[in-house]
Amino acid sequence: MADLAVINARELVACTGGGRTPEEKLGIIEDGALLVTGGKVAWVGTTREFRRKAIGKPRRTVDANGGLVTPGFVDPHTHLVFAGSREDELERKIEGEAYTSILASGGGIVRTMKETRKAHISRIVDESMGRVNQLLRCGVTTAEVKTGYGQNLVTEMKLLDTIDRMSAGSVVELVPTFLGLHACPPEFRNSSEYVDYAIGEMLPAIALAKKRPRFSDCFCEEGVFSREECSRYLKASHKLGFETKIHADEYSDSRGASLAAEAGCISADHLGSSSAPGIKSMARAGVVAVLLPGTSFFSSIPYADARAILEAGCEMALGTDLSPNSWIESPQLVMSLACNAMRISPAQALLAFTRGSARAIGRSDLGTLAVGAQADFVVHSIPGYRYLPYRIGGQYVRVVYKKGVLAFGSVAG
Repeated sequence: MADLAVINARELVACTGGGRTPEEKLGIIEDGALLVTGGKVAWVGTTREFRRKAIGKPRRTVDANGGLVTPGFVDPHTHLVFAGSREDELERKIEGEAYTSILASGGGIVRTMKETRKAHISRIVDESMGRVNQLLRCGVTTAEVKTGYGQNLVTEMKLLDTIDRMSAGSVVELVPTFLGLHACPPEFRNSSEYVDYAIGEMLPAIALAKKRPRFSDCFCEEGVFSREECSRYLKASHKLGFETKIHADEYSDSRGASLAAEAGCISADHLGSSSAPGIKSMARAGVVAVLLPGTSFFSSIPYADARAILEAGCEMALGTDLSPNSWIESPQLVMSLACNAMRISPAQALLAFTRGSARAIGRSDLGTLAVGAQADFVVHSIPGYRYLPYRIGGQYVRVVYKKGVLAFGSVAG
């Protein structure tokens, strides 16, 4: 007997198609249905086929009532664990001040670093849980969460502890990443001195942490950390057994894309100013391109050339980059920005926030409703996937399930 059945989906988007076009890859089943057993997808088909099956009565049935059913969204790039806010910096950016200028004046990451260092862990947990719950209400069932607002061992450990405590209290699956190179703290004379500290003291201690993160990350950008500094850091991370990610070419071509390929990173994120050869090297190395159009929107910087990235053969993912700089908690808004500003199709945007983003965190069991996948799914009140980037700003998520268990919303019966 199945634990759960979902029926009467006008479109059930399984993200399992093997066709050549994005629409074929969505694997849309009209009048779709699925069965869940033991927290995993046990069967997918049409409601008509479901009614013909001799399976016994499922313990619970969810009627999609002609709505859209998709995999749970996977957010592969967030900085949601922090204290404080920086709402006044929006006005500075509106007046034309560059983010790098704000950072150099003690704002930006350094400002949040100071707030987070002095905040008690209970405050950080409470504030960050509010952001996680908002992601859940928008259909996110898994989120990567970076540290990076400590940049000293005590606070970075505190942030990993924060993520661990949040994981125990949230239905959203949180995937921790140690962001060892985010910004040079004011107590260090220069970035090179700080990189020595990050490699010599923080990385080895994080590697021995009880709740050791899977990923290690760095911010490769002119005026922040150089390509050479990030290369040293990534090599040290690999030696300690971390898988690696990189913030690359957000404001200028720092050759971060090619470094991602050389270093064997699982993903390179931002890519707003990456060169064509750098993107091609990523494609050859199988590095996932995580694009963050919300950051470009907030910081008035170039959007990544998504079409060129796809044409080069890169797997593409989308993320919110939820942070004090770009406080975005809506995958739907990000998909709309991707479609309107980066000129990709709604099908490409949805694949990028499900199957593509799952691959950016090394998870083949997420972002799809294939048999055997984790039963993370969303029932929307809108009728089809094309509405996701088209009708935004309202609450169109009816219910969210994580591992076959109701995580948000309510169902009758």
